[in-house]
Amino acid sequence: MGNLKFNLPKMEFTPIDNKFIDKYLPEAKGEFIKVYIICLRCALSNIEISLEDIASKLNLLQTDVIKAFEYWEDKGILHLSNDGSVEFLDENSTSNKGSNLFFDGFTKDMFEHIEKLIGRPLYSKEMITYMSFLEDFNFTPEVVILLVEYCTARKKTDIRYIEKVAIAWHDSGIKSIEDAQKHIKIHEDKWSKYRTIANYIGLKDSDISKPQEEFMEKWIFKMGFSMDVILEACRICIMRINEGNFSYIDAILSDWYKNGIKKIEDINKVSKKTKKKPQPFNKGQNFESQYDMAELKRQLLGRGGSNEK
Repeated sequence: MGNLKFNLPKMEFTPIDNKFIDKYLPEAKGEFIKVYIICLRCALSNIEISLEDIASKLNLLQTDVIKAFEYWEDKGILHLSNDGSVEFLDENSTSNKGSNLFFDGFTKDMFEHIEKLIGRPLYSKEMITYMSFLEDFNFTPEVVILLVEYCTARKKTDIRYIEKVAIAWHDSGIKSIEDAQKHIKIHEDKWSKYRTIANYIGLKDSDISKPQEEFMEKWIFKMGFSMDVILEACRICIMRINEGNFSYIDAILSDWYKNGIKKIEDINKVSKKTKKKPQPFNKGQNFESQYDMAELKRQLLGRGGSNEK
């Protein structure tokens, strides 16, 4: 039999560069080749796809997909940008080599650490979000890991919540691990006080609303009251209306603040001054102060006479 002849049917297809077939096909792992081909197919068809979708379609682990991108990045023919865009390169191109934080050793360690913290593989969108913390906020991988530890300790693993905390840290000027640790300590001290107040009046800290948080921030940081004074106001509120009402407590503390009351001793002094001493009851004096005895006698005698008629 002579040479084989191939008849190509009319169909949609994904062309693969002969250099790829000749040079990379023999030595690359099968899963790496699969990832390359599906990326090429999506690029030519203008299809967007996530890392997790690639893993699902090819029956691979997401970590295998990332390893495949790392492999082709190292070969210089495929580049995954930090914003999630994929670029096919000439193997001799050096414009993007070594510029991808996705495959930086520290970044890979960061992703692995985060996955352990949240107990599952990261989605591609989550990876891109974490990368944005490094690029947009100038966080180090250590700061990002501490950020996730901080959130997961509060049983918050949703990327939107973590992103909100990251924005708050950035707005607070956090750049280093030392900045983050100091910020956490201040925040923890504050929330420890909030929880003490909430628990005293029968609230769980998870039930604290934003307005209630603002009340407590006002009492502690703006008015400068100590915890024992705030709890005394809570006690008085509960004794008077049988519930812990933030507006009522605020009224008590605002009155104390206006009158310069800052300590428990000040409250006790004011309480003693305002307490009225019980007046001794003098029957005769009290009776005569309300009635004229002669007039009362006359009325009684007159009433008796009229009844006899």
